[in-house]
Amino acid sequence: MKYCKTCHLHYDTPLKHCMLCNGELEHEDQKEVAYKFTEIKQKRTSKFFYRLFIFVNIVSILISMFIDLSDGLPLSWSLIVSITNFYAVVMFILLTVPTIWTSKLTKSIIVTTGSLILIGLAIRDHHWALDYVFPFAIMANILLISILIVFNKKKWFEYFSSLIVITIVGLIPGLFNLLKITQDTWPSVACFAYAIVTLLGIIFLPSKASREEFRRRFHI
Repeated sequence: MKYCKTCHLHYDTPLKHCMLCNGELEHEDQKEVAYKFTEIKQKRTSKFFYRLFIFVNIVSILISMFIDLSDGLPLSWSLIVSITNFYAVVMFILLTVPTIWTSKLTKSIIVTTGSLILIGLAIRDHHWALDYVFPFAIMANILLISILIVFNKKKWFEYFSSLIVITIVGLIPGLFNLLKITQDTWPSVACFAYAIVTLLGIIFLPSKASREEFRRRFHI
């Protein structure tokens, strides 16, 4: 290997002069050039507050149930406290796990609606959650993700999986209506119909390239 003392360049060519300074190149013994880089160490995030949050919520559940049972009464307000604490823990985990925000939104709406239904069962009045909160929350989420897919087609696949999940969940109000669990039926019927139309759109409206990409990513 040849070497230019002026420019400090190595040449592995038959040239006799440096291409920059035109100085004469000298022969140098071929040696392995070692480069030293500072090792990058990933900072470990402390899980102390993460565990503390979960621990505090578990203690809150146990204390509320102990107070309720020590009064010799059936579980009442402690159930609501327990559901709320459980909801807080699940939401905290959902928000801290790295994923796209539409997936977090879909999971958050499902968890929130489920918690409201559990609170309704605890107070023996769950119809307001099943009749109104559940179907309207699902329809709002389907609409939001559909708008994102239409106006941001480059990232359609990031939203598509969330749309499929929330659309399938949107069929549940129709099942509640069929089983006569709901009292005011029109929100459930509207949600069921909207979910069916969206599923048909997912099947028939995407372009050929989008369908092929969907099959490729899901190995269908």
